[in-house]
Parts: sequence; C-alpha cells; structure tokens
Amino acid sequence: MTFIQPLYKIALLSLFGLALMSHMARADWVLDMENSSLSFGSIKKNSIGESNSFYRLDGRITAEGDITLLIDLTSVETWIDIRNARMKEFFFETGKFPLAELRGKIDMAQFEKLEIGGQKSVEASFDLDLHGFQQTFDAQLVVLRLSDKVAVVIPGEIIFLDVEEFNLLPGLERLKKLANLPSISSSVPISFRLSFNQTP
Repeated sequence: MTFIQPLYKIALLSLFGLALMSHMARADWVLDMENSSLSFGSIKKNSIGESNSFYRLDGRITAEGDITLLIDLTSVETWIDIRNARMKEFFFETGKFPLAELRGKIDMAQFEKLEIGGQKSVEASFDLDLHGFQQTFDAQLVVLRLSDKVAVVIPGEIIFLDVEEFNLLPGLERLKKLANLPSISSSVPISFRLSFNQTP
C-alpha cells in the first residue's frame, strides 16, 4: 500500500504536467508593442525615399491561429509635425477612420515543435480593413522562436500595398498639392517586426 501511493502521486503529477503543457500550447500570443514596429515607405519626386511608422499597435494570435492586428492611424510618425497632421487629416482621414485592422489565420500546429532559436516560413492570407475598404492579400512570413514564450514575426519578402485600392488616392493628391510635389508613389512598401508573448 505504501509503495502504491507514491506511484499514484507520481501519476497524478505527470497528468497535471501534461495538462499544463497542453494548456500552454493552447495559450494566446499577445503583441509586445515595446519590441514591435510597423513602418511604411513613401517615394516622392520619383527618387526620394522616406520611412514612416506607427507607434501604437495592438495584436493577438489565438490558440486556434486567428490573427488580429489593430493599427492606430492617429499614431503615424513621419518625423515632421506638419506632415503628421496632414497625413492624419487628408490622407488617412482619422476623424472618420482612426483604425486599420488586419485579420488572418495560420496553422499553429506547424509551430509547436519549432525549437528555440529556430525559424519557419509560412504563407498566409489576410484581410485588411483600411479607410472603409477591405482587400485580401497573400503574404509570406517568417516566424522566429526566441524563447518558450516569445516569438517574432517578420516579412519573408517585400510587401507592397496600392493606396488606390483603399480609396486613398484623393488624399495622396491632396498631399502632393500641399507639399508642392510633382509625384508621390501610390505603391507603398511595408516593413514590420512583430514580437508576441505567450500569455499564461
């Protein structure tokens, strides 16, 4: 009897450990804004490139692989105050459309065995709601496993968005006139580094 009881306790502890590991594997991943960034490029006068960014993001990847990323368009940063104001008022029209939302889905099972320090490429389809319009696009992503509870997502290739698809061309024309520029490209390259922490 005294021999069976320790075995019984060990079995219970083992089952508890397996249940805990299973729970951790199913936990959500929450965006770590301090260690994340989202930038977009602009090209004016056909040859002058500039980098802009957003400093307020919110995102989550659920245990089922549902991805949501909210972009606060009022947090746009172009490093020039008057340009920030013009981008918000005339381009994004943040009074009516303060947020952009990205939604997608990935198969989480393929990342469960990803070792710390390892990386994996994945192709995913996303819906982007921006300026009252929605477009679907495909993107190749790279997931880096930094630790048991930290993963980073970066683009696997250059991602371009066409502002005309979101009815942003009138705003772009307004910016051109205000800045007295001959041209601003309507094709926008996107760059990001999204760091996610696994929740308890």
